[in-house]
Amino acid sequence: MHVHLRPRLARAADMLGPCAVIADIGSDHGRLAVALLQQGRAERVIAGDISAASLEKARSLATLCGVEDRVDLRVADGLAALAPGEAEAILLAGMGGLLMARILSEGEAVARTAKRIVLQPQGNAAELRTFLYESGYAIEEEAIIFDNGRYYQLIRAVNGQPHPLPRGWPEGYLELGPVAYEDRDPLLLPLAQKYRAGHQKRLRRAQRDGYAPALLLRALAALDTIIALLEE
Repeated sequence: MHVHLRPRLARAADMLGPCAVIADIGSDHGRLAVALLQQGRAERVIAGDISAASLEKARSLATLCGVEDRVDLRVADGLAALAPGEAEAILLAGMGGLLMARILSEGEAVARTAKRIVLQPQGNAAELRTFLYESGYAIEEEAIIFDNGRYYQLIRAVNGQPHPLPRGWPEGYLELGPVAYEDRDPLLLPLAQKYRAGHQKRLRRAQRDGYAPALLLRALAALDTIIALLEE
């Protein structure tokens, strides 16, 4: 049996690169872990999840696909599944950006030793990027994927000096990725336009109630700046 990955996870696998050991944290049913082995991207995968029941399903899938001897299943919360230096690359996907920041903070000794960390936040991307910038991680690569009617942002970070924000980038705005902007990701403009439309709808609703939230106005101004830069 060959495991097929949805576009967002296929892109995450690309960003991990070839490694001896990859840790898939929050592995759930193990589809990505098995696919990484089938694609030759890793010699061994550590699949960590807080749910023992999910990992039993991952074990069944690995056995069905004939890679059970190369999948190390560990029930643990976040990076508690790993020892420092044990995994070359770490993947966190399918969870919120705030949870990811907590996992990286609590498991700092492990996170700092990884050659790369790939993150696919389900919301709170701004808070996650803020944590990375403020905690001494450099964002090397970003990607935007449209998958099943939804946009997903992916981030590859490494321990190191954060890169400066690009010229003209609105100060303090990290809901969208500055690195995706520098690389002119083709989906950045439609995603920015989608965010702006959503914010404008919320602003109109607020104005009908007699107020205009300052945070919303700042976000709209930032999006107008980014869209103008992209349309130059």
